Amino acid sequence: MDSHRPLSFGLVGAGVGGSFVAKALKMLEEEGLASLALVCDSVGQKAKEYASTYGARGYETDFSEMVRSDRVDAVAISTPHYMHFPMALEAIEAGVNVILDKPMTVNTKEADELIRKASESGVALGVMLQNRMSDDSQRVREVVDSGGMGKMALGEATVKWFRDKDYYAKSPWRGRKATEGGGVLINQAIHTLDLLVWFMGAVELVNATVDTLYHPVEVEDVAVAALRFESGALGIIQASTITYPGFPSRLEIHGAEGCALFETDKLKKLVVKGKEEEIAPISQASVGSWSRPEAVLPMNHYRVLRDFTLAVKEGRKPTLDGHEGRKSIELIEAIYESSSSGRQVTIPVRD
Repeated sequence: MDSHRPLSFGLVGAGVGGSFVAKALKMLEEEGLASLALVCDSVGQKAKEYASTYGARGYETDFSEMVRSDRVDAVAISTPHYMHFPMALEAIEAGVNVILDKPMTVNTKEADELIRKASESGVALGVMLQNRMSDDSQRVREVVDSGGMGKMALGEATVKWFRDKDYYAKSPWRGRKATEGGGVLINQAIHTLDLLVWFMGAVELVNATVDTLYHPVEVEDVAVAALRFESGALGIIQASTITYPGFPSRLEIHGAEGCALFETDKLKKLVVKGKEEEIAPISQASVGSWSRPEAVLPMNHYRVLRDFTLAVKEGRKPTLDGHEGRKSIELIEAIYESSSSGRQVTIPVRD
């Protein structure tokens, strides 16, 4: 494509997740980098209203028609989990760049196929892991990378939310292994798990138990896991959608010479030995994603999409590419395997 013209996006899925993308694209449009060309949703009226709300040039109900035409350079897919793989695969085969909402797929087999196909086709494959792009997350990563925390010792991820039974009843694709890919781990906790691995490094060993204790579904609504990272550090994961009334998510990173504490994706504490004063949080947000996800500001989505857009224009891989998106899925699969087998699991999990 002409690197000087805006990248034309098709937004797939007229829901809450798609609204973040739409708002971020408006910000990129002001820079002349990208534009929202089309909104695609199987419900025509919904797509039409969404296109009008966010200033798209048009709308579409047929995804295949959209990607096989010349109207979009890229698609941002914000649909139910099970639709990610077939839609992304079709777009890639049509030569269209793809960025996927989390999780990129429901399993690593599908993730690997998309990574392979995108590489062969020469198109960009990105994943919306927007929490990595916050000022807070970037700051902590810089400290970790510089060795400021010393020998890494312990990482703790806790996501104790509450979802009532109507949450699943209103969206039949949720609560089913084939369509959601899992439960609380792959849906509600995945951003926290992604940050855990991003800060602490790859996981080597997993001991886990998951269960379904409250909701009438076939996927887990509570999970616990003990981890050993390749660095030798240990880790703990707790996740639930039955912890009433629901609590802010927490992520703790501990080293021999420092620590970082996040609550609801905001940095609450960052301490480095020799610099004992607490560092004030950078990000400011009045509402957490654990209570009202639609109120989260789109700045981090904008940063992901800006990097993705520039990657396409520059002919490079996005910073948050398919390989990065795969990491949290691999960890979740290992947790499921450990729970079902009753054994410690080594990553990568062998068939």
